[in-house]
Amino acid sequence: MPNFLIELGMLVQIISAVASIIVALVMYLSVREIKIDRRREYLEKRIEEFYIPLIKFFGQGDLPRDIEAHQKVEEIILTKRYLCGRKLAKILPQHFTAMIISGSHYYFYFTSEEEKKKWEEIADIVWDEYIETLKKYYKLIGVIDYVLPKKPDKWFFDVYKH
Repeated sequence: MPNFLIELGMLVQIISAVASIIVALVMYLSVREIKIDRRREYLEKRIEEFYIPLIKFFGQGDLPRDIEAHQKVEEIILTKRYLCGRKLAKILPQHFTAMIISGSHYYFYFTSEEEKKKWEEIADIVWDEYIETLKKYYKLIGVIDYVLPKKPDKWFFDVYKH
């Protein structure tokens, strides 16, 4: 009879240990899934709230570049800059430096060729980081075969000539 109690006690300990391992494994998988989900949400936010709006304003030809568009770009730069990548964070100015010109124009105008070139470089980096982020997003959600979007033919920046 005492042997039976010892064996029963060992069996209870083994079952308890197995149950603990199962609980730990389930918790690990749950935390892992939460991390993946949060990463996916963060990548979506970067794409939808930072990269796509800037690419639209900088590279979509039929979009008027008026005071409202200027303010939206400024707002993205001021309030969403935490969503940009490392390379862009190093060179992105605190403010959008295009001129505010009354009326509707199809270009953002700058005061000098230098300033225009600086913003073309910024737009190129925005595009490169967008593509990198999109690739990470596709990998995370398990998309193996995909077609990446085509870079705009040009950025709609110009130098203002009085």
